[in-house]
Amino acid sequence: MSFAVIIGMSGAVLFAAVVLYGSLRRSRPSAPISIAGRRFPDGFLWATGEDAYQHEGGNLNNDWARWEAQDPSPIENGDRCGNAVDFYNRYESDFDLAARDGQNAHRVGIEWSRVEPEKGRYDEDAFRRYGAIIDAMRRRGFVVFLNLWHFTLPLWAADEGGWESAEVMERWEALVRQCAERFGPRVDYWSTMIDAQIYALAGYAVGEIPPNQKDIRRALSVYRTLIHAHARAYHLIKIHAAPPAGASAPRVGQIYFFFHYEPKGLLLDRVITRQMDRIFNQNLLDALYTGTIDLRVLLGPSIREHDEALRGTLDWIGVNYYTREILSFNPFKPGFIERKTCTSSPATDMGWEIYPEGIYRLCKTLGGRYPGVPLFIAESGLADAADDRRPRFILEHLAWVHRLVQEGCPITGFTYWSMTDNWEWAKGFGPKFGLYRVERATMERVETSSARLYRFIAHNNRLPEESELDAILRGDG
Repeated sequence: MSFAVIIGMSGAVLFAAVVLYGSLRRSRPSAPISIAGRRFPDGFLWATGEDAYQHEGGNLNNDWARWEAQDPSPIENGDRCGNAVDFYNRYESDFDLAARDGQNAHRVGIEWSRVEPEKGRYDEDAFRRYGAIIDAMRRRGFVVFLNLWHFTLPLWAADEGGWESAEVMERWEALVRQCAERFGPRVDYWSTMIDAQIYALAGYAVGEIPPNQKDIRRALSVYRTLIHAHARAYHLIKIHAAPPAGASAPRVGQIYFFFHYEPKGLLLDRVITRQMDRIFNQNLLDALYTGTIDLRVLLGPSIREHDEALRGTLDWIGVNYYTREILSFNPFKPGFIERKTCTSSPATDMGWEIYPEGIYRLCKTLGGRYPGVPLFIAESGLADAADDRRPRFILEHLAWVHRLVQEGCPITGFTYWSMTDNWEWAKGFGPKFGLYRVERATMERVETSSARLYRFIAHNNRLPEESELDAILRGDG
């Protein structure tokens, strides 16, 4: 037998072994971790929050509301956001709940279509209401987080081409200036946008959300534009959100959704996992940290450029973490990627794996990749209508966060998502994320056992002992 044949046979055997390994390998569930009594540093921030479109209600002048009105409905169960959970009118009572529960920080957002319903015309009543919301947070002693954009565009902006339009970018800059000048001294942490990479990829590559396009080149172009939109907003806030004498300069960052990705097997599974990690978890933040945009799609288009105006435009990173995904190569799937979950782990009502260890692994990576940039857990929660998995979810995720803090990871606080049930985008009102249930007919807020648990944690700045847990969940502790 020739040497070439032997080498060929060896290669075939190796390839077969790798394929077999990938098909048989079972992902490990989250590792167990001790919870009892873990105490957090003084000044640690305990928060919940609201998103403008998902909670406020009455935001009907944007592209999402128009999309929801289509027939047949693109939303599960045919839901319409409509009044959402009426936070716009109930913010005082919702803040009362948060303050009673010991929270010392809170997040709200601006709905662009509300404050600029027509191009170039501002609604002063809307700006006054947002000012009143911020003042109500400050009266209760909350550290104020304010986000400026999350997915929705005013109809006039969407009809002019959205983020592909230079004029819409100009109006974005004008909006940022307005918010910075009006609210500057009253905001502690500014977030320019939330989940920007999801908007670019889901809206322009996959077509799952408005503007429902399926063009990877346009997706990368919008991705690039949103990087620049953040940087321009960063510099404008620094200039126009003038702090009072002796106060610290505005702290500007971005709230960002991360998956913890793991490959199913070897070789191609690892290649596509690295690709997903780059384009979904890293490329945008890398650009804001280094000044270099490097967007690449496997066997597809790419964008590479450097702009010093991008470099260092992250004063903090808001980490949104919910789950992990197991990735494998599949030539018959979009982007050649098969996305699965670990079926041996518990899951949420949405089928997302509950994987607390992922928050640890993710933040360790971020701390190493972006040294000097503080991290704030801006969202972590689950859809759990029965409220039977949420307490353990909260405890285990916070135990991993505590370990991060002990190891020197610069995490300043934690936000459970969400204070109340909310509009979950294309999933409608089905998923129940809230510490407080919302009765849709009356908008009444109904306390869950998880709300009692989070109240104990925030008030005491520690996790409970196992001997305390049952009484806390019953409301006796």
